[in-house]
Amino acid sequence: MVSMKRVRSAIVVGAGLWLSTAFLLAQRGGGAGIGGSGSVPGMNTPAGVDQKDELRGFHRAIALQATSEQTAEFHAIVSKSEAAEREIDALVKSASSSSAQNSDEGNNHVAALRQAIDGARTQTDAFVAGFSAAQKAGLKDAAAKLVRAAAELGDQQKAIEAGGGARDAAMAVAAHADGLRKALANFRAQQESIAAEMSIVVSDGAEEVAFTIPARKSSVTIGGQAVGITTSAVVTRPKGGMGGGEYRVAAMTDLSELQENLGAILGAMMNREDRCGERVRVREAEITPDIPETEAMVRLHYERWVCSRVAGAREMTEGDAAVNMKLVPSLGANGEARISAEIEQVESEKFFADLLRSGALGDELREKTAGAVTAAVASLKAVLPAAGEAATARMVRYESPREGQLSVVVEGELQMSDEQAKAFGEQLKERAGATARKQ
Repeated sequence: MVSMKRVRSAIVVGAGLWLSTAFLLAQRGGGAGIGGSGSVPGMNTPAGVDQKDELRGFHRAIALQATSEQTAEFHAIVSKSEAAEREIDALVKSASSSSAQNSDEGNNHVAALRQAIDGARTQTDAFVAGFSAAQKAGLKDAAAKLVRAAAELGDQQKAIEAGGGARDAAMAVAAHADGLRKALANFRAQQESIAAEMSIVVSDGAEEVAFTIPARKSSVTIGGQAVGITTSAVVTRPKGGMGGGEYRVAAMTDLSELQENLGAILGAMMNREDRCGERVRVREAEITPDIPETEAMVRLHYERWVCSRVAGAREMTEGDAAVNMKLVPSLGANGEARISAEIEQVESEKFFADLLRSGALGDELREKTAGAVTAAVASLKAVLPAAGEAATARMVRYESPREGQLSVVVEGELQMSDEQAKAFGEQLKERAGATARKQ
């Protein structure tokens, strides 16, 4: 019989090798060495991915990849499942004795088992409900199997408990442990399956959630305008801990409001009406996530006027342009998230297109756009309580929690002693209390 430990390791390694291969194919510009087309047999392509795309396997992996929040949610479900396994083992052990003490222990284990299974079911439903449109399409079958396995586990546990008091329930669960273990094993197998699809690493070294920092709203001023942002974070550590109290941090900044107001913000930064010179107006701007990348599109109107004593102000030329830019995330020298903008395409008359591609106006547009996005991204220190001020950022990337919505994730590391971790938790409670009082 193959152990779940080996199954998990095989799935994780296999998924990692497959994703690495797909990435290399994407880098090399093809995949003819695998089946002649770079396709991956048996995989359904999610909505929005071209069936003729040679790299559809790579695009599928990116579309289905779990966000940091989803990974934390999934690990919480796995933790509940592992807790259920431990309670079943404890019930079987306590059933071997008829002492009053063991009877009480059995009752406690039944309650703990019920709580673990109910929690796993509730969290599974919430986990699946939070899928993006692409994930719902690409993971339809896997998600249905996961939810069904969770429901079957709960139904069997309740059926075994039915028909007696707490002591009878403890004896019944112990007597039917094999059936319950079988249902739990099926649930775990479906977890492993969907984890591989979503590139979630699940193994004996999987991370467990240490702290969850709930969504918190604040505002920043960009271009003279107040823009609301929502931040949250997940702090994890490897199971069993690591020497020195090493934690990993993923801080998310929701940029939905920036997306809605980018046109007005850029207009406040760039619009001008020089009587004898340039007149620039930003007519529209939008940010569109295309994970792992993100693009910005800005529509501009431009006029150049000259003045003379005889004729006064006279318009020399005018034009409209649509500029497409790639927004590239990186870490600055001080460890802060930084966004840079690269102009990829300009649709306009030649004179205006040249100004935007290689002139001062194009440089200004890139700098203002990148600066507006950078200003909205919260640093690790801004998201974490004071006890986490030593956190060091290691990478920054994009996520799209919902269709069309952009978030920036800053990932890093944090060293905390047990005392510091305790202070971290207390500060989170104080923050939650202050938020509740304001509401």
